[in-house]
Amino acid sequence: MSAPGRYPVSAWRAAAAGGLLGVVLLTVAACGGGSNSTGSSASGSTPSSFDFGSNDARKAAAFGDSITLGVLEEKKVRSKLQTSNSYPSVLQSMLRGLDPAWRVVNRGVGGERTGAGVSRFPAVLTIDRPGFALIMEGTNDADAGGDAPAIVANLESMVLAAQGNRTIPIIGTIPPNFRNDPGARATIDQANAMIRAMAQRRGVVLAEIFNGMNDRSLFGQAPDRDPLHPNDRGYQVMAGIWFDAMQRAVPQGTATALHRKRR
Repeated sequence: MSAPGRYPVSAWRAAAAGGLLGVVLLTVAACGGGSNSTGSSASGSTPSSFDFGSNDARKAAAFGDSITLGVLEEKKVRSKLQTSNSYPSVLQSMLRGLDPAWRVVNRGVGGERTGAGVSRFPAVLTIDRPGFALIMEGTNDADAGGDAPAIVANLESMVLAAQGNRTIPIIGTIPPNFRNDPGARATIDQANAMIRAMAQRRGVVLAEIFNGMNDRSLFGQAPDRDPLHPNDRGYQVMAGIWFDAMQRAVPQGTATALHRKRR
């Protein structure tokens, strides 16, 4: 049985199989203000007095690599397919179901490692002026034999840059890697443990992507598909996890809250 305020990955899968509406209904029904759910963490909260400065309080910049960009089950012959069902696109639809003013900007770059992400991130903050930054990188670092502490140090630099910009950061754990690559998997496990600790230490909301998507069926299945990237159903599940995290990150009791009723 799930703990109070939580629901199993199987519930996310059932909602995703039923389409986006199922995800939205499940998420809204299951998540009250400040609640926990699969793929989430209690760490992080935003005071109602939070000052967004000149940032758009209803804009989120989704920052990451090809998984954020929306590469769909990359073919082993290196012919890439980009889906319109990327998690930023699905997340925007979910948010607009609550308030049509919400916008999620997709700032994913295929193949990017966290070192390059640190260099690119400030320009995204300057150009987009987002109220929220959804940060998820590290897959390519691990795939290339990168060092877990260096990965997390780069992610923490992005978190601090967002906070210095009056942008609310939400940090995602690195998604599962279902390739036959024990070294990459070990790096991801180590980095994710450090990401969770960093989120707790910095008071940042965590989107628990790894635990919420640790299911082979959410990634490429056919013989010519690479299981590093999610399939369409996987991207829907991922969007639901980010949506849940945003419910905990949005300042409660303000006009920006996701829980307010439609007019």
